[in-house]
Amino acid sequence: MKKTVEDRSLEFLIRRRNDAELPPLASLSCKHLKQHHWRDAFDDEQAALREQLWAVKTQLDVIPAETYTATRNKLFPLAASGEQRNFSNRAGHKLLESMESTGVWMELSKLLRGKSTKRPRDFAFADVCGGPGAFSQALFQAGRKRGWRHLHGYGMTLAGVSGLDWYAHLLKSPQFTCTYGLDGTGDIFKLSNIDCLASITKAAPMFLVVADGGFNVDFSVTNYQETISSRIMYGQWLAALKLLRKGGCFVLKLFDTFSPLSRAVLYLSCCMYRRVHVAKPRHSRVVNSERYLVCVDFLGYPSEGWSRYLDSFYEVGFVDNEHVPQLIPREWCLQDAVFMADVRDMNTAVATNQVIALQMILDAAPAMTEELKAKTIEKKPAAGSDDGRTPPPDEGGDGE
Repeated sequence: MKKTVEDRSLEFLIRRRNDAELPPLASLSCKHLKQHHWRDAFDDEQAALREQLWAVKTQLDVIPAETYTATRNKLFPLAASGEQRNFSNRAGHKLLESMESTGVWMELSKLLRGKSTKRPRDFAFADVCGGPGAFSQALFQAGRKRGWRHLHGYGMTLAGVSGLDWYAHLLKSPQFTCTYGLDGTGDIFKLSNIDCLASITKAAPMFLVVADGGFNVDFSVTNYQETISSRIMYGQWLAALKLLRKGGCFVLKLFDTFSPLSRAVLYLSCCMYRRVHVAKPRHSRVVNSERYLVCVDFLGYPSEGWSRYLDSFYEVGFVDNEHVPQLIPREWCLQDAVFMADVRDMNTAVATNQVIALQMILDAAPAMTEELKAKTIEKKPAAGSDDGRTPPPDEGGDGE
């Protein structure tokens, strides 16, 4: 009997050895960073699992998009868009699910109330690569539900790019401040723009940073989405370190966690936050590689040397969008048995479920193709029709 899976929430704790010393990050130099093209920016760690996943994903190339979507939505209906009742964006729902499953709401509530039992302290969040985005809308609605009336949002996104203004009504709100950085572009690839956002929010009680920035990746190279997105992933992660107050929380959308850079970001996160999770919320479809890094209780930089190196790495290491630099020696991660066990368990669970889900789609796609053909025939006007119209859904068409 073939294996099956369904959309459900998964949450993984990522730890490092309790007795391990902090890595000597400040001793590293950015003068001679190793660079790899995004096609070659993986190593042999869990390579068999990664290649198994890629092989199944590649088989989907021959399935028409309409057939794939219809099959996916039939097999995994819980993750279909529009099911949310409280607000209208699915991305925001995934954010709130990730925060709930990892205890972020509880942590923020304790942090905000402090010793007072009367009302929360003022609270600010930053929506990196969202000025404002779906995450901002979700947080404002969730904040109202929880009685956080003093919530203020800050955001930065690319200026003058169509399609990034879905929640433009928030720009008119006195509770949201948008900036486009020092040069007016809103480009997070420029460290000066991140520093500008940090300067604007310097006096704000910044206890939450969220980030789901990304860009469309061509269908032919979707297997490399993780490494192609390396620069924006690191930039958002670095922004959180600059923006957060101690005790704050951070949520970052990721695509796969197989590459050395992703592994290094997870490892260093364990050094600068009290608790680190990777969450796969139920509404993040089991068929895709999306997951969320959730960091709880920011401890701050261990030293100024860490801050200088991480800044320099961003400016010097990412010379273009084609290459991925080496952040830390890979041995730093590999020699920590606790950390590697957690990462391997997480990767195995998410990727194995994804392989099973994609195989379910491959198996069901032929029947869906025939079903769609039959519906197309039903929708064709009858011979001799004088108007040639296509019947509306309640006259025999597909009501979905």
